[in-house]
Amino acid sequence: QEIALLSRLRHPNIVQYYGSETVGDRVYIYLEYVSGGSIHKILQDYGKLGESAVRSYTQQILSGLAYLHGKNTVHRDIKGANILVDPSGRVKLADFGMAKHIAGQSCPLSFKGSPYWMAPEVIKNPNGCSLVVDIWSLGCTVVEMATAKPPWSQYEGVAAMFKIGNSKELPSIPETLSEEGKEFVRLCLQRNPLHRPTAAQLLEHPFVKGGGGGVGGGSSSAFPAEKHAASILPDHPPPPRSETVLAVHSSRLSKSSFNSSDLYVSSRNISCPVSPVGSPLLHPRSPSPISSPQTTSGSSTPLTGCVGAIPSRHQ
Repeated sequence: QEIALLSRLRHPNIVQYYGSETVGDRVYIYLEYVSGGSIHKILQDYGKLGESAVRSYTQQILSGLAYLHGKNTVHRDIKGANILVDPSGRVKLADFGMAKHIAGQSCPLSFKGSPYWMAPEVIKNPNGCSLVVDIWSLGCTVVEMATAKPPWSQYEGVAAMFKIGNSKELPSIPETLSEEGKEFVRLCLQRNPLHRPTAAQLLEHPFVKGGGGGVGGGSSSAFPAEKHAASILPDHPPPPRSETVLAVHSSRLSKSSFNSSDLYVSSRNISCPVSPVGSPLLHPRSPSPISSPQTTSGSSTPLTGCVGAIPSRHQ
């Protein structure tokens, strides 16, 4: 299911699928390598993010979600651990093991997802969901980025699920966020899913459009807001990048020079999808050939010059 879904997706804010093959009793999935790691790992290593980084990452997550939802696909597990960041600051949605293509605006599903980021309707009624369960999880992820801990973190998993599903309370919204940021989180964390905006609507919100109101202050704007010309990217944008770059490799953030509000790194290195040592591509080819999606020009995405695969059990 994950392979079938990933093979239909192509977006700069979604981890790219290159193909898959079966070797013996194992299925190998070839994915874009994103060397910067997950937002969760960044938060573990460096602490909470500054608002400029939160705005930029949120805008990119929304861009990926708007594309995904436009294909009637719900991710169902949006959280920092499933969002990767390359060294240039580009965000990639990952881990589509729980994603589901749905008909219309609802779908039957099993009880899946991470408790602290789970929407109330999923906890109360695991037999139904809608695209906006991802919007609730996005609001929780904004809280996670701004505090370096998940919402409801004061509760154990089961207690958190009970709190989310049965109370009318919302998780604490960080005071360090601007008024626009607080308003954005409140819009995402509306308990009635019918009241939550779509990803496309949230892309027009001033929090991700670079509206006024600095960290911890500023005035709130009406929603949806008028388009702003200001960019949400941090003050030091990455250098120009070729469209043929598959991934950036080897650049590592230095703890000694790290600034949580600016995660961009200037060095550029190119890499290809990689895997644990012992990839089947290091040995004679298996009878089952790699299945690769077609590019827009009609040719298969090449893997020339790179070696690797990731067993599906490692995803």
